[in-house]
Amino acid sequence: FVTKRGHAKILDFGLAKVGAPGGSSSKVMAGVTQTMDEAHLTSPGTMVGTVAYMSPEQVRARELDNRTDLFSFGAVLYEMATGDLPFQGESSAVICEAIMNRAPVPAVRLNHEVPPKLEDIINKALEKDRNLRYQHASEMRSDLQRLKRDTDTGRSAMSTVSVGEESSVSPGQGSSDLRKAFSAGHATPSEPKNRFLIRIATVATVVVFVIGGFFWKARKPTTPVATSANPTTVAVLPFQNMGADKDTDFLRLALPDEIATALTYVHSLSIRPFATTSKYSGPSVDLQQAGQEMHVADIVTGHYLKEGDQIQITLEAVDVANNRTLWRDTMTAAAPDMIAMRNQITEKVRQGLVPALGAGAESAEGATRPKNEEAYDLYLRSVSLPHDSAPNKEAIAMLERAVGLDPTYAPAWGALGPRYYYDSHYSNGGPEMFQRSIAALERALILDPDLSEAASQLIADRVEQGEMGKAYKDAAALVARHPENAMSHFALSYVLRYAGLLDEAARECDTALSLDSGNYSLRSCGLIFDELGKTDRAMDFFRLDMGSGFVASNLPPHFLRAGKLAEARESATKISADDAYRQIENVCVDHQSPSAPDPELDKLVSQIGPMFIADPDPENRYWDGALMASCGQKDLALRLLKSAIDGRYCAGTALNTDPLLASLRRPPEFPQILSAAKECQEKFLAERAQAAQ
Repeated sequence: FVTKRGHAKILDFGLAKVGAPGGSSSKVMAGVTQTMDEAHLTSPGTMVGTVAYMSPEQVRARELDNRTDLFSFGAVLYEMATGDLPFQGESSAVICEAIMNRAPVPAVRLNHEVPPKLEDIINKALEKDRNLRYQHASEMRSDLQRLKRDTDTGRSAMSTVSVGEESSVSPGQGSSDLRKAFSAGHATPSEPKNRFLIRIATVATVVVFVIGGFFWKARKPTTPVATSANPTTVAVLPFQNMGADKDTDFLRLALPDEIATALTYVHSLSIRPFATTSKYSGPSVDLQQAGQEMHVADIVTGHYLKEGDQIQITLEAVDVANNRTLWRDTMTAAAPDMIAMRNQITEKVRQGLVPALGAGAESAEGATRPKNEEAYDLYLRSVSLPHDSAPNKEAIAMLERAVGLDPTYAPAWGALGPRYYYDSHYSNGGPEMFQRSIAALERALILDPDLSEAASQLIADRVEQGEMGKAYKDAAALVARHPENAMSHFALSYVLRYAGLLDEAARECDTALSLDSGNYSLRSCGLIFDELGKTDRAMDFFRLDMGSGFVASNLPPHFLRAGKLAEARESATKISADDAYRQIENVCVDHQSPSAPDPELDKLVSQIGPMFIADPDPENRYWDGALMASCGQKDLALRLLKSAIDGRYCAGTALNTDPLLASLRRPPEFPQILSAAKECQEKFLAERAQAAQ
């Protein structure tokens, strides 16, 4: 801080380390080694401090010397002369990339009164190659004193501050934001140019490295520790690959997935699922805006750089409301040793990240750990593969190999279950893959009962298999354990919608959306509201995944239910007619209430009708029946509805509220279907009552 007499006072060295014996730091720091445990000093390989003032070698977690401080001081000089930081960005990853690879905007462009000599001093201090930088503070001091002398034609009394002998202290690796401390650094229109330069040069000649990277530690100790009743909401975003090695791109998703998984075991934290966070990818993401959109208190992000056989990973936690860094740490691991890397990450999460997030001293470790290097590598690589048919099959092959090599690692089984499910429903896997999904999920939960995503998927599988009582019991227990988790409420809504209790299901969906308003996995809640005839609310859920194949295929019947025939036809034309179902949906939407039989539609119905009946998911049979009812195929529609109810898609409410079934409510067969739906629902209610005992 600058005193009233114009003296600069060092209040805090921030971060410090012991220099090599005989170096410039040995005299003063020798006393430190007598009173401080070496474990509490800044260590090589650990990136701490304020990112915007770090040197390139510090970003890379290299061995540091006094030249890193001169780079940081150059950043302070730049800020004093221009009012801006030399390296800026929306996230630490962007700032680090700029520090390593980009030149700052010339100071004279931001402040025309900066003389060439001062700009030369700043540029030399900010050299990325430390061998071309100032090698000693005395060199920099001499240049600044020379600049001061050359411009000192109208100095005031306050500028006669003597500069003592150069400090032999080796200050911290990283300097703080001095914007407030040196707010006098800007020249005003009425201020003489020379006085402005004198003030900068006078203050700058005292090598000030203050208020380092430990400022963030003050935040969390005063923050109330979160409890499971009032959990802290956290989102872990995709990481940035700062290097050119594309073979490590899979870590962009694999690393945050590993961290998010670890955090789910801390019950006082509520972790947003990948379905919510995955879209916030790239260096230009505004973390504060992303956090506000996801309704989270904190965001965890990071980046990594592979050089040779080493990979450096930086983790960072950001307080969304205050837009400030809560915690940051860097680790270096051998790139081929993924298990060792995971262990380091888990330890950083447990010892540093969890306390910084205000959570209690809970374990951030799952019930099982990977034991086979190849198996764990395959598991990590599978995380980044999409769920489209071909890459999903590739992921299945990876995960099957992984569980074969390491059959006790629960997350691999938990990842394999949904992959089998997608292959069964959206590819050619069929019933065999559906049964494999159930078996994999059951195996995962035996190994680790706290895998909530596996539990949610298994509930859905049981529902579609007709095990309604068991599914409801598991879903209710999941909500009781994780009431703050949107997917817990979605799992319960899934059971209730198959049971035909649409009003209860809708309430669970509303709760899920209020807890996690960006989760595209909640999209199928739109089906519930469409069946209730509440098409405006249905669209709120479809918008969560607008543009996906799922939503695209459901928009035509959605618009039909809303009475918007033009929109239904327009949306139907945008669906790829690559299979019989897509063709019949297009034709059916285009021929609403035909005045005469449609040969094309009749032909398609005869071809695809048996496929509709054979669909293993009873909800699909209901939806196919509703579509057939809308385009006059009453016989097939009634058969499909009866088949859906027989498969335990009770549909008791939907039969009376679904707008697409209006034409079916007159035939004599409809009361029989209503009666069957009522029996289906009563059976479920009895099972629910038994489960509650």
